[in-house]
Amino acid sequence: MADYRRPGPFAVAVDDGDWHDAGRGRTLRWRCYRPQGADPVPVVARAPLVARAPLVIHSHGLGGSRASGADWLAHWASWGIAALVLQHPGSDADARTSASPLALRRLLRAADAGQLAARQHDLLFALDRLAAAPPPAIGVSGHSFGAVGALRVLGERRGRDDLPADPRLAAAVLFSPSARGGALPLAERFAGVVRPCLHLTGSLDSGIGRGDIAAADRCLPFMHMPPPHQHLLVLDGATHAEFAGDAGAAASPRRLLLRAATAAFWRRHLLADAAAGDWLTDGLPALLAAGDRLLHK
Repeated sequence: MADYRRPGPFAVAVDDGDWHDAGRGRTLRWRCYRPQGADPVPVVARAPLVARAPLVIHSHGLGGSRASGADWLAHWASWGIAALVLQHPGSDADARTSASPLALRRLLRAADAGQLAARQHDLLFALDRLAAAPPPAIGVSGHSFGAVGALRVLGERRGRDDLPADPRLAAAVLFSPSARGGALPLAERFAGVVRPCLHLTGSLDSGIGRGDIAAADRCLPFMHMPPPHQHLLVLDGATHAEFAGDAGAAASPRRLLLRAATAAFWRRHLLADAAAGDWLTDGLPALLAAGDRLLHK
């Protein structure tokens, strides 16, 4: 059985670029991690390569950038899944006045429905750009506010700016999701999210400061989505920052576990790898620590 905690068989190439959305006057910088020999981004100027890989579009958390999530995305590429992270103007690193926690709390207060709608349409714009040479399968992922944006294109309804689930998306990985905001009952709100999702959170995965989200509430999207193929992994003692996947952090057992669970999930749902699916249900539980929880429905 494969050890998804370790890098996969592919060398990883990294490309940077940007797209300009003239209709919204918005430039989206991106970074793409791809298995060597596969290029899913049609605007990268180079000779045709040998294959196209499935692709995940990743949305960073508040105050992030196209450098965010590097650990997760590079790991997925090593297992044959390309990943493209978008930088969202207005809720990115450029919108922070400093690197202090206070500056991040100010950014959180500014993260209103307008910023969420902007992220929603950033993701849709990226899907449209990829349509010029579509990957064989596409997923979406996000951390924190990025996971909220991902839920919007998966069909979550809030009573404002609601759109049907985008049919181009096959699956999702949601790091530190939440159900904050919105006016509809939760069961109605998440009823339209029918794609397979892997929800990842921790017992200490609370929000930023007083009045922000409680760690337990990050399980609410999972609890109110219809089956099948919904998975929830709660890591005992894991904090919000551990799910960001930024480069430079030590490869702790929890970090390796998150690499493994997400890589196997993508291989199951974007590459139809049955062995990876078996590992999620039979191999992953053996790696969990006491106090961790893994639920399926």
